Amino acid sequence: MALLAVLARDRRLELRLTESVEPKHALAFGRSWGGLNRVIRERPVTGAIIDLVAVPSYPSVERVVAGLGVQYPHLGMVLLLDAGGDPFTLFRLGRAAIRNLVLLPQQEVGHGLARAVARAGEGSATSLVMRGLSPFLPRREVGIAFLAMDSVHRRWSAEDVAEEVGFTRPYLSECFKAVGLPSLGHFLLWTRLFHAGHWLEEPGRTGESVGRQLEYSSGAAFRRALKLYTGATPTGVREGGGLSLVFRRFLTQTGLERSGRSCA
Repeated sequence: MALLAVLARDRRLELRLTESVEPKHALAFGRSWGGLNRVIRERPVTGAIIDLVAVPSYPSVERVVAGLGVQYPHLGMVLLLDAGGDPFTLFRLGRAAIRNLVLLPQQEVGHGLARAVARAGEGSATSLVMRGLSPFLPRREVGIAFLAMDSVHRRWSAEDVAEEVGFTRPYLSECFKAVGLPSLGHFLLWTRLFHAGHWLEEPGRTGESVGRQLEYSSGAAFRRALKLYTGATPTGVREGGGLSLVFRRFLTQTGLERSGRSCA
């Protein structure tokens, strides 16, 4: 269940979007373009659903959307199109070649939104980490690791995750360690740092803002956690490759390539 930022022109569209994606995803609504930007910067969102009509038209819709993409290039965006929209705007949006942008007609929201969100999110930290972990893990552990990554905004404890998947925390931790992962509690700490590494790559973020996104008690607490697990500061992570640096540190510390097999 990822957290998605939403900007819609009216309450009716908000309700349609809520009905279409919940309970698969949680939504955080911005009531203006500035509000949407604040949600993206301050909350642990991994994607955005944006009503094209609600996008400011100055200097142009495509430049405004492209500017958001420049600030947050890893953000998956689904742009909802009105049936009576300006075809030239759509043409210019296509030519802008905005990364991780999916266009979706509003009439397809009911049956097409979940698929569009998944396509837009192919460059997210969750997708990238799961592609890196999947070759080393059995299917069950892959599913639990995905759940932990995708639910970072829920700030689950190890007990919460274990309850969600129907196991006890000690048993699930032993299963994780049997396949080369750290204990469940430590893996949850890593999930936050995976997201942090990915966000730190983006021009629109700072170490302080990423710490707030992940709800650390302070910027200093975030920096301590990052230093303890990766050996790097936020600046060091950004300059060292972001998520790729964090993931390399994870592989080094866990020795995951030498993982065993799943618990019975």
